Order: sequence, then C-alpha cells, then structure tokens
Amino acid sequence: MQFKEFDAFPKVETGFVKRTGSGGILTLVVSAVLCILVMGEIKEYMTTRNDYRFLVDPLVNHRLQINLDITVAMPCDALTLDLRDIAEVQMHLSDKVQKIPTHFSLGTSMYADHIRSRPLNVKKLIKAASRTASLEKARNNPDEKFGACRIAGSFDANKLSGNMHITAVGHGYHGEHLDHKLMNMTHKIDELSFGDLYPSIVNPLDDSFENSNSLFEAFQYFLVVVPTIYTDRSGRSLLTNQYSVSEFRKTFPEDMGVPGLFFKYDFEPMTVMISEESSMGLGHLLVRLAGLVGGYFVTAGAAHKVLSAVWYHFFPEAAPLKRHGV
Repeated sequence: MQFKEFDAFPKVETGFVKRTGSGGILTLVVSAVLCILVMGEIKEYMTTRNDYRFLVDPLVNHRLQINLDITVAMPCDALTLDLRDIAEVQMHLSDKVQKIPTHFSLGTSMYADHIRSRPLNVKKLIKAASRTASLEKARNNPDEKFGACRIAGSFDANKLSGNMHITAVGHGYHGEHLDHKLMNMTHKIDELSFGDLYPSIVNPLDDSFENSNSLFEAFQYFLVVVPTIYTDRSGRSLLTNQYSVSEFRKTFPEDMGVPGLFFKYDFEPMTVMISEESSMGLGHLLVRLAGLVGGYFVTAGAAHKVLSAVWYHFFPEAAPLKRHGV
C-alpha cells in the first residue's frame, strides 16, 4: 500500500493548467480584500475590553497615596498645604511636596491633551520634566518676582475620610497674617489622583481651571473615592483608586471665613475590579484566520467558475475548447 492512495489533494499537470487574465485580476482582488480582512481580525484580537465586577472593599488599614499638581496665583511663601482626616490626624504637607515659584498661565496644562493617549510612563516622564524645568527656572532667576506657585508631589495618608486644603498663611492656621492684597485663589489643577494610574483612567479634576472673583473666596471640592483593582492581560494587578467630584464656591466678607481650596474626600465601601481582557483568544484567532483564508479562496473560485460559465454560454466562441476546435 502506498501513501499516495490517501492523498486528498490530487495534482494537475502544469501542461493542463491555463492561466487567464480574468483569473489574474480576480486573484489580485481576492488577495487585497483578504489582506484587509486578515488585518481586521488581527486588530480585533489586539483590542482589549474591560470587564467590571464589584465587591465589598476587602482591605483594612490601607494607606492612601495622594498625587497633586496644582498651580495657585499666589506666591509660594503665602500658601500652606495641610490635611486633616476623620481621626483628627493633622498633617502639614508643605515640606512633603515641591512648591515651585512660577508665572500663572494655562500653557503648562495645554500639552495634557497631546500626551493623554500616550503610555502612562511617558506621561510621568513628561510631567516630571515639566516640574524639573520650572524648578530650575526659579533657581536660576532668584531675583525674578514670580506671582504664582506650583504645588506638586505625592504623599501617603491614612485611608480615612479627610480634608486636604491649600490656604493662605495666617488664615485658618496660626501664623503671620497675610496681606490681603496678595490673596487670589485663581488656580488650575493639572493632576489630582489617588494611587497609581492605569490605562483609560479618568480623573475628573485633571486639567481644570477656576478663576477667583474675590479676595475672600473658597473653592470646595467634594470627592467620592472608589477603591479599584486593575488587572491587565498578563495577570498583573494594580491597587489604585478613581473618584467622582462635585464642587461649590462661595465668597464672604473679610475675616468671615477661610479662603482657599478645600478637597473633602470620602470612600465608597465597594471595590471595583477591572480586568483587561482580549475579545478573543489566540486559538480562536488562528481558527478564524484559517476559515477566512480557505473559505474566501473557495468562494472566489466558485464565483469565478459560475461567471465563466455564464460568459461562455452567451459567447461560446470564447470558450477555450472552441478555440482549439474541440
């Protein structure tokens, strides 16, 4: 017994095969369409989707990382950053972050849209470079009068409801009373986040701007922080947070309130679990590609035979056998 008896793919001698112009055109069209369809399948395989699940927050006594990059239209020595949580733990944070003298403008936040779609490590490098450039400019121009202060950095706090606030020196806390002419709570927020970033995260206050209309004005932001566990396609998990926000601003007579920026945050008891998943597995992709390639060529070959039969029916003199006198 010879194995060729089991050959399911019988061959035709080359001398009995005739190539035609219509067949060549059809092959080119089929190949082009097939390439487009194959690229579409591969793109769908590379596309990820997020699967969401909810559960009661399982973590106890977890520390909270707060990241901020806020510019206020006041000199740095006129501002103080503090935090007080529900357990009455008070933190003076002015020495835990960078306070960079600068000029107030919206220019530094305009690049955010340009880098928003880039990988997160690239975003961090660009923002870090921006802060470093601002700090170097302030150091190299000690005599220049900067009218604004960029407060940037990260620090850890208790995972408890709290109130982080930026206020004028001598207002709300003990200290030398600030000249009211210097008070201006106009500000822009380049970043305010809780924990590390993950792809597609949306922090509502990023790249926001508020203009103060009075020397004595308070901007209050009420944030609800949602603990989040993000797992990528390779199974690596990231513990972080996202938040929603509502805001309120009020003006008041002189010495009848504390002007400043107040970020009051609370926590949801639920944790969101986000899993990054592919729309199909590798095996599924290979099966679809095999079916696509084989099925498309078979369908195109059958269509070519049908069209050729119709053509030769109306124009029998064009049939190959007729041309050879058969």
